[in-house]
Amino acid sequence: MNRSLSITTAILAVSIAVVIHSLSTFEGGPHNGPRPIPQEAVPIWQTSELHWFVRFFMGYLYGVLGHVATMTICPSVIDRHNPTEVLLAQECMKRGRSAEDIDLAPLEWMFDVNDVFIDRPQGERESGDPLRVTLLKKQKSPEIANHPNAPLILFLHGGGFTVRAVKKIQSMLIFDELLKLDGDGTMMDSATFAMVEYRLAPEHAYPAATNDCLLALNHLVKEMGLGKGGVHVAGSSAGGTLAMETTLNALHIVDTFFVDEPVLPFPTTTTTVDNNKEVKWTMDSPSVRRYAYTRMPPVSWLEWSLRAYTGIETVSGEEDNLTLGTITTNVDITGGAMTASEWIQKRNDIDSTTLLPSIPLPRLILVTAMGDPLRNGGLAFKEVYAEALRKEKELLEQNDSKIAKAKGQRADGLPISKAKHFETYSGHVGFYLFEPASFSIIMKEWYDEMYDVWQSRSRKR
Repeated sequence: MNRSLSITTAILAVSIAVVIHSLSTFEGGPHNGPRPIPQEAVPIWQTSELHWFVRFFMGYLYGVLGHVATMTICPSVIDRHNPTEVLLAQECMKRGRSAEDIDLAPLEWMFDVNDVFIDRPQGERESGDPLRVTLLKKQKSPEIANHPNAPLILFLHGGGFTVRAVKKIQSMLIFDELLKLDGDGTMMDSATFAMVEYRLAPEHAYPAATNDCLLALNHLVKEMGLGKGGVHVAGSSAGGTLAMETTLNALHIVDTFFVDEPVLPFPTTTTTVDNNKEVKWTMDSPSVRRYAYTRMPPVSWLEWSLRAYTGIETVSGEEDNLTLGTITTNVDITGGAMTASEWIQKRNDIDSTTLLPSIPLPRLILVTAMGDPLRNGGLAFKEVYAEALRKEKELLEQNDSKIAKAKGQRADGLPISKAKHFETYSGHVGFYLFEPASFSIIMKEWYDEMYDVWQSRSRKR
């Protein structure tokens, strides 16, 4: 009896050890590579700022379910004119991109769905098929002609610029929540929710994805006449970065932008062999170091995606001594969106080239998350945009004869731009599933901003 119990106990102990080891390491993870792990890194089970279930799911189980880290062994630069090279690289990335296969949100069950295909400019047509944009509308919604003030929401999915990650699930959750908040359908009855299938790296490096997002926005607004009730850009993770740059380059079009846990490298100054100063960009930050063990998203994959998106080739062995998270690139993938003066310059450029009243900076809804390696990037953008708003306020006070502060409007009737920041506690993009109350609050705040824009447009018609 005792011997049987001892054998059973031993088998159970070994089984538990095997499960723990299996969950504690994952292909492409920090344990499996030669590079040093940051000293500040904290094991997932010790991240007390996260709920225990979130720690388990986002920290361990996702390493089994999601395989994006397997892409780190694939080439980060591809000659797209070489079909064999492209096919071999895509085969290597196939497992990592399998996340697209589990994105089974039943969009057709919930919305009217229509695809639009947009031809790219002549110089980019060699990049493949036309740009696909999927349009979602409320089922049996009225024609746009009967609701000319309907808003447009442009959604840019995440996935490190290299994967189409859960775009349908997030789109379904966001659009469905906005429709519920609208109640009787006053504003959203004929709203359009547009999902952009922008080009991915490494097949297409920066700025291909940004160009596609701007192409989609301009086509939907200028060619199809959408967004007369407000234009709103949203993006999650890498899509959040694209939402920033897209908005920066379309300030005359965009009314609000929703930036959810963006991928934002930090500028760092290095000294060249000629003793000159050179600005480069790196993922390195306190949150990248603290959450270096996380599976969602793996830091090794974030670095690989940054290289793939900026066209930097991975050379085996040369980076083995670099601490995880410290690899640099010489490309600013935000296109200047992490510089306050760039926002003001773009705004002033519009004022000087149009006959429109002074264009206010768009209203921002920003989300960051505890447990997310990308958290510090989002917090940095919060400060950047706050500084841009301060500079804008100075310009308004100098140029406007009166600011109607009580109504939240300027003398010319345009709303004073705002920024709102929300901190969640479920790791990267975890609040969509694990914090339903927070998700509802954030969507309500964004809906209210949309409604203010819609009312302002309605008064002018």
